[in-house]
Amino acid sequence: MSLQELRWLEGEWHAVGRTTTTIEFWSQVSDGTMEGYGKGIDNVSGAQKSVESLRLVEMSGDIFYIAKTTGNEFPIPFKLKLCDSKTAVFENMAHDFPKQLKYELLDDSNLTVLVTDGGTGGFSLRFKKVVS
Repeated sequence: MSLQELRWLEGEWHAVGRTTTTIEFWSQVSDGTMEGYGKGIDNVSGAQKSVESLRLVEMSGDIFYIAKTTGNEFPIPFKLKLCDSKTAVFENMAHDFPKQLKYELLDDSNLTVLVTDGGTGGFSLRFKKVVS
């Protein structure tokens, strides 16, 4: 697997929920690194509710999704377990929650992210690509 297989993540993605809009942005900064961010915006006030720094890094033949959130002192790594032209599954079964992140490209403009405890608990977000 190589980071090139995940280029379909590039760009700005918005998931509009009932109370919060979640935004993810990804860009490739080198052959072995993609950087991005995630943030939650309150739909009524426009205030930022959450923010996280995101990175995809190729290291020693593996790919890791690394998230630095305000709720955790240290970045949290998730190892890429499955990847094809439309799906990427990252896991860290030692983490409390989430344990698994599944990104699935539905088409060029729509992406679903399933955030789970490794079983049936969790939630999903449906993102639409922002075209500028």
